[in-house]
Amino acid sequence: MASRIEGLLCDLSNEELRQSPAAKFNSLAWLLWHMARCEDVAVNTVIRNTAEVLDGDNWPGQLSVSTRHIGTGDTYAEMVALGRNIDIEALRAYRDAVGRETQAWAQTVDFATLNGFITVEDAHRAALRGAFGPHAQWVESLWADGKRTHAWILVWLAGGHNHSHIGEGYVIRGLLGHSVR
Repeated sequence: MASRIEGLLCDLSNEELRQSPAAKFNSLAWLLWHMARCEDVAVNTVIRNTAEVLDGDNWPGQLSVSTRHIGTGDTYAEMVALGRNIDIEALRAYRDAVGRETQAWAQTVDFATLNGFITVEDAHRAALRGAFGPHAQWVESLWADGKRTHAWILVWLAGGHNHSHIGEGYVIRGLLGHSVR
């Protein structure tokens, strides 16, 4: 995943990462935040019930953010504000740290434990830790619907979800005038 993300971001300035190429498009900075937060919350809060990567190394201070939510449902103005204010180098480092933590854990996990279903308590724990912004409370209900396993949330949010947003990122990259390779 890290090489795919690096390929997406290479040759782009920090200012370009903050830009929304057209009205209502996400910025690449916002996408990076969203991907990192979704994976951090899903793996560490929901599956592992441990501290998120965001909770260590003074990440909120390094990132210059006051929010913890995953970004789902953000308005255009909220997305622009996050992109304008976030420290891009810290954001890249945070995204990398989340990926490394997920990979380290995945090398030791007993995969049979991933067959368990996400409980109401698992999803509510994420809500209590501030994972869902004002327009995303529906995510808690979705995760707690009794149909989704820990394997689903791992494969979707650390894999498929990130890959879909990387694809979106290549569209944004192209709209910013860069090759999509």
